[in-house]
Order: sequence, then structure tokens, then C-alpha cells
Amino acid sequence: MLTFVATTTRGAEPVLADELRALGMNAVDEDRGAVRFKGELEAGYRACLWLRSASRVLLVLDKFDARTSQALYEGCLRIDWTDHVGRDSTIAVDFTGTSAAVRNSHFGALRVKDAVVDRIRDSAGWRPHVDVKRADVRINAHLRGDFATLAIDLSGRPLHQRDYRRDGGPAPLKETLAAAMLGMAGWPGEDPGARPFADPFCGSGTLLVEATLAALDRAPGRLRRRWGFQGWRPHQPQLWDDLLAEADARADAASIRPVVAYGSDIDADQLDRARACAERAGVAKHIRLQRQPMTSASAPAGSAGLLVTNPPYGERLGEHAELRPLYRDLGNTLRRQWLGWDAWVLTAAPSLAKAVGLRASKRIPVFNGPMECRLLNYPISAAAPEGRGPSWRE
Repeated sequence: MLTFVATTTRGAEPVLADELRALGMNAVDEDRGAVRFKGELEAGYRACLWLRSASRVLLVLDKFDARTSQALYEGCLRIDWTDHVGRDSTIAVDFTGTSAAVRNSHFGALRVKDAVVDRIRDSAGWRPHVDVKRADVRINAHLRGDFATLAIDLSGRPLHQRDYRRDGGPAPLKETLAAAMLGMAGWPGEDPGARPFADPFCGSGTLLVEATLAALDRAPGRLRRRWGFQGWRPHQPQLWDDLLAEADARADAASIRPVVAYGSDIDADQLDRARACAERAGVAKHIRLQRQPMTSASAPAGSAGLLVTNPPYGERLGEHAELRPLYRDLGNTLRRQWLGWDAWVLTAAPSLAKAVGLRASKRIPVFNGPMECRLLNYPISAAAPEGRGPSWRE
């Protein structure tokens, strides 16, 4: 049985672990920024195709003591790299982590690359070429404490690159983080299509597209054409083709679900990007877009649904002060125009969260890149507030 590691943004590990269990993976074990699991090669392929919140899927080759740079080099020499790298294949090494002996990732990557090249040269008589951008085989090395873990990167490019977004515009939300937020909010739930979805700060539409793909049971990896395992020697093309056929069958079966997602934004250029993303993802007919300020957005008629949004939150204190009126308006709008809805708001600033003026029932820490954020849950009462003013602030 093989060991795999799926990496993710910090804070999203429980969502990723739930995804893996839903896919039937064995020995699912959460770690910091990653989740380990076991299975045959099919498990790794299935994870690449179906995981929504993962950044990469790695096949672990070895873990060994690497307390010195020489130990790191010698540990890499233990692997017969000709089992993984073909004669005409290119390689690249991604290195993360540091130690007293390996103080920067560039040095660590060079030691691993030298060991791989030397082992192949000594055992097979040829040297692989390096291509850092489009390597046939990407080798992942992670150093933690005195131990190094070597793996083959099955995903290749990061999994947030679904290929439906060409230009995200200003401050785009990664697809994998959007999917993690949806998982934290319980989307799509046991009955996909039973409730509408909305994002009143939709930008280029990442949350809308990810929500629709999940509700329609469409594999996020189905949109990609290039994978890390395709240039790897043990790749099994027929196994991969079978999984693609299975994904297509699942999508066909779910195509009749009455899934609708509503998005709005004040920026016309962003809405154009959202339309283009929805078209490329094949979900445009399920998404309704409208240009309007957040304060004009209101719940569509019918049953209450789920609202998940990523409003601007700035990176500096001065920007926070400028955004407080926007967050006060968001709280007012949610309480008056989205009655009965379950609202989730991502923010990196406690002062902005306070400005919303609503009591959050959940505050889930999650990182957007290096920025620590909170995903706040505001269950909105179905009863309209009394009086003309924002009485919930009193």
C-alpha cells in the first residue's frame, strides 16, 4: 500500500480530511498544512481528480534522517531514480523546510537534484535534464527537524489551477481556498440543489464556480489537461482514463440538479471575468450575475440558502479604517435583505469583523496565503428586525 500526502492551506486540514474520507481513502491523518492517506495508485489519481481543497498530491517515496547536508544527499541516493525518470524526461525539485544544516530551500533543492542526477548517471550512464517550469517529473523534498521526506508530485502544477480562470483581476481568491471555505460552510450538503447559493462580492466568480461544480458533482480536476504523473515512468494511462470516464458519468447523472448560484459585484470588468470563468467551467447556465453594489443585493425569492463571500479587507490599518463603513453596510444588508440565510464572511481584520455588528456563531481560522484570516458564520434570523434603525446594534 502506498503513502500519499495532500497539501493544503493552513486551517483547511479538516475539510481536506473529510474530502479524503468521502473518497474512501484509508488511514487519513491530519498534519500541519497537509493530510496523509494510504491506498493503491488509483487512490492518488482519484485524489488528483476529485480533491477540491488540496494544493498538491504527493506520492511518498522515503523518509530518512537528514540532520546534515551530506545525510540529505546520501538519503536521496538510496532511491533508484530510473524507476521514476525516463531517459528523455526532464526533472525539477521543489524543496520546503530548513534546518541548522540546510538553511535555505535553494541549497536543499540543489543537494537533492545533485543526488538524483548522480544516482542516475552512476547506475544508468546518462544524466536527466532540469526544467523548472515544465518538468516531466517533479520531485518534492520536505525537511522537518532532522528528517527529510521525498515524494513524486503527482499533481504537477498546483491544484488551484483548474484552467477555467485565465485572469482573476485584483486580489483573486484561489480556487482551493474557495473550495475550503465552502466545505467549512457545509456546502453542498446532503441534498445539492435544494438551496440557492449567493456571493454579493463575487469578483471574478471563484466562489460561484466552485460552489456550482461541487453541487453538480463535477470533478475539479476534469478541467485540467496536464498532470505531473503523465511524465512519470510508472504512470498507468488506462487507470487514469477509467477514472475520467467515471467522473463523466457522475457529472451526467447530476446534470439535472436544479443548482442556481447568484453573484453580484459593482465592478463591470470583474463580472466579465466571472462570466468567462463560468463559461470555461461549463456552469454558466447555473449562475446569475448582476452588476450592483452590495447594499442593493437581496435574497432571491424562494427558500433560504447559503451566502459565502470574500469582501475586501486590505492589508494595512489605514485601509481597515476606510473599509469599516462597507462592513457596517454589509451587516445592515444581511440582517434586512437576507432573512433566514446562512451567511459566511472571510476577513483578516478583527476591527472589520466587529463593524459588521452581527454576532458570529463560528470563527474559523484559515490562511489566505501568508495572511491569517477568520471565516465568520452569521446565521441570519428569518424574522425581520423591528424599527427603522439597526436595532441589532443597540
